[in-house]
Amino acid sequence: MLRCGAMNDDPRLPPEAGDATLQAGQAIGSLMELWGFKRVHGVMWTVLYLADAPLDAQEIRARMGISSGLVSMTLHELIRWGVVTRVTQPRTRREHYKAEPDIWRAVAKVLRERELFCLQMALDDLRDARGLLAAGTTDERTRRARERLDELVSLGEVGSDLLDRFLDLGTLDISRLRQIQLGMGFSRILRRKNQPPASGR
Repeated sequence: MLRCGAMNDDPRLPPEAGDATLQAGQAIGSLMELWGFKRVHGVMWTVLYLADAPLDAQEIRARMGISSGLVSMTLHELIRWGVVTRVTQPRTRREHYKAEPDIWRAVAKVLRERELFCLQMALDDLRDARGLLAAGTTDERTRRARERLDELVSLGEVGSDLLDRFLDLGTLDISRLRQIQLGMGFSRILRRKNQPPASGR
């Protein structure tokens, strides 16, 4: 777990503001850990987002209480993901940084470059596995295994298409996923859930 130092090393930041920023940063950091990021990513983004002006690397280090090396590495990663941007400030040669307020753009970039990529890689592996089983085989166990791999490939294709549409349109319709029941074929709807209860005679 990230342990930030006292966040009042910056004389421009009142102690209570430093405490609030740290607590908020730890909360955002814990959420970002669920997405596979590091807690320090969330803390640094929060420090920049709550700052009243762009900060340089020394100011970030003072407010977070971490090493200059960790500041530099974390900034590089956040910039690569598009959640932090460099800005120029008048009368200084130091690079300054600010948080990207358009959260959806940053989330979409991460989902497209990481989650969608991983999903498509898994889909390719499923197709390769299916290709190892000869089509038209007369062996019953092989035929059943290929049918189930067909369903897993179809499920992956549906998921990939849904995520791609979600990233393009910003909306998600999971009705196609709700219609899938593995082992029964994709043409079969969950009829039992959709059928009205039988009336008594």
